[in-house]
Amino acid sequence: MNYSHPQIRRIARRIPVLCALYFILFAFCYLRFVQSELMAQTQFLLSGGTTVYHPLFSALLCTFLLTLLGLFLGSLLRWLPLRMKASVWWPSFLLLGLLTHWRFPQFGDQGSALRGWTVALLVLLGLLWFFVARLFTDSSKERETFSTYAWPNALQLVLFTCACLSLGNTDVVLHRTLRSARLLHDGDCPCALDNARWERHPSRQLSALTALALSRTGQLGEQLFAYAQPHGSDGLLPALSDTLLFYNLPRAVGEHLGYKKGDKTRATRFLEVISAMPETHPEARDYQLCAYLLDRRLDDFAALLLASDTLSPTLPRHYREAMLLYRHFYPSVADAPDAPSPSLGHPLGDELTTQFEQFLAVLGGRGTHDEREFRCRKQFPATYWTYYFFGS
Repeated sequence: MNYSHPQIRRIARRIPVLCALYFILFAFCYLRFVQSELMAQTQFLLSGGTTVYHPLFSALLCTFLLTLLGLFLGSLLRWLPLRMKASVWWPSFLLLGLLTHWRFPQFGDQGSALRGWTVALLVLLGLLWFFVARLFTDSSKERETFSTYAWPNALQLVLFTCACLSLGNTDVVLHRTLRSARLLHDGDCPCALDNARWERHPSRQLSALTALALSRTGQLGEQLFAYAQPHGSDGLLPALSDTLLFYNLPRAVGEHLGYKKGDKTRATRFLEVISAMPETHPEARDYQLCAYLLDRRLDDFAALLLASDTLSPTLPRHYREAMLLYRHFYPSVADAPDAPSPSLGHPLGDELTTQFEQFLAVLGGRGTHDEREFRCRKQFPATYWTYYFFGS
């Protein structure tokens, strides 16, 4: 369209540029900072693990190709009215949403797959949009202000952005699982732990990734119950099918614990077997102790712990919490040959013993079961006692 007024000609040049800049900025940030791990997992599965996703380069490449599509449509649809110049970016937004829609139910993804008729409907709506725009072409004597043309285009871009975000996979548990996998792959265990800390319903893979990060930093017996443990001992170890994760979790855990292969059935039994092997690493024993805690097998836990350790305030916190609970249930443990003093205050630490006595007072206090559970969770979070009586 050739506009007669100089101001309109300037506006006609600016609006397509601004729309293009918005799309470039959104697409790059979305791919680089929001969907990076999901794109890496998608590429890993599609390529059979033969190629590696580079977050920066791949985001730049995808943004470049989608921008070329928008610019091509813009040159092809020059007749679009100034108020609808942003429409040429709808196919690019649609492809971006479809590109990030992949679902992975095997990694805790709770979303539903996109149906073919939904895609067909979106394409049909885009064609209808262009047809309607064809009916409202500009006059060569257009003389409105910049804002008159800018806000309709801005509104279209916002709608396209919302549609793209709704199409893309934004499942929180899946993204946290994949982000922890990427952080562990990069060797950043502290950030992987921060990433998983606030997830109250982690996938089994996320629980296994968190356990690996805790073990690598020497905090497995100290901080395990600061994280939700809905899968019990099965959440400590990956399944053999987790080799589909772009971070090979079974191999990483095997290398960390010192075993090469095995057929995992129940995690606790598997850990008992590998802990008895001479070639396994000391970390396998911590895994076995934590598996007993997660299964609430205090007898087996105490037997394994006392076979090689003496009770002292230097033991990991959760081990001392479990032993206080064990000695509360079985006071006669003090009669065992290598058992410590029957006093709860020695040698597990006076402060921890005081907390345990306060926990018992709240546990046996007044109120319904739910009320007592609420008070225990509020006053004694991240303790083994709360997990033992009320679960994760």
